Amino acid sequence: MDIVKFGEIVYCDLIIKHKGKTHELKGVVHKNKDGLFYNRRVLGEINIKEPVEVESVNVISRLGFENKSTEYTEVKGSDEKRNKTTGAYE
Repeated sequence: MDIVKFGEIVYCDLIIKHKGKTHELKGVVHKNKDGLFYNRRVLGEINIKEPVEVESVNVISRLGFENKSTEYTEVKGSDEKRNKTTGAYE
């Protein structure tokens, strides 16, 4: 089992536990929030309707952390002029 930091997003293989049974999910994206797996699309394929406990994680790739910034970036329009006939920048 690989160690995944709190809030880290990983592409991984998971072993989950639901009602005493274990299921293996291959190639899923998981965010370590509270030890549960929430992806309803993936869980719906094996007829599970609620979040399940993650038993082990085999990390294939680390994708990073969630962006917690609430600020907006400033966007500035282009000063370049377009040619009316061809549409190319001049």
